Amino acid sequence: MPNPMDFLNPINSAAQTTKSLVDIWANFKDRRDRENTSVAADLTALLEELRRTHSTIVKLVSPLRRISDNHQTFSNDFTAVYNDFRDVCDAYDFGEERTHCHKIWQIRSRLQKRKPHFGSDNQWLQLDGDLEALSNADIDLIDEQYKPFMRSFDAVMMAIKQSVDAGDIQEAIKAKNDFLNSLGAAYEQNKLMLEQMTDTVGRLTAGL
Repeated sequence: MPNPMDFLNPINSAAQTTKSLVDIWANFKDRRDRENTSVAADLTALLEELRRTHSTIVKLVSPLRRISDNHQTFSNDFTAVYNDFRDVCDAYDFGEERTHCHKIWQIRSRLQKRKPHFGSDNQWLQLDGDLEALSNADIDLIDEQYKPFMRSFDAVMMAIKQSVDAGDIQEAIKAKNDFLNSLGAAYEQNKLMLEQMTDTVGRLTAGL
């Protein structure tokens, strides 16, 4: 069974390549040139777009992870998290937080036309390939992967709620931990990537 976080792999790849190009740009002697400054602005915009989806996942999953496995407090703690989660799922479509594929396409088009003078050809080819996958993936990335992840997350939350309501706290705790463990190292990598992208955006913006 595919890891439920696998749909973020194209975003991780694009973010890693963008970060490496940002590091090169920061030391580029002609970085005040208008064209290269415009490229840097596009890279900043790209990182912001990539950060949206990461942020959505972190905000949704982290409250569940923070619930203690204490049998005495689990019921109340989970109920509060569940009610917040239910409000988000029932009333919000994550349209603002998710990666906007049409914006990715626009940024990719501008970068192709400018042919930046820093970084290696291989790096720009890698980034272009990543951006092509993302800009053409609105159906695949969102409808076929992101939404199923949310449905599976919703099902887990409902199952835990049923166990809590039945007074089976041990089963509820097990279901919570099984789900969090299924995210594995990929989730931790995504959280780290979010932090690194935030730092990169700050450094790049400061250099404009």
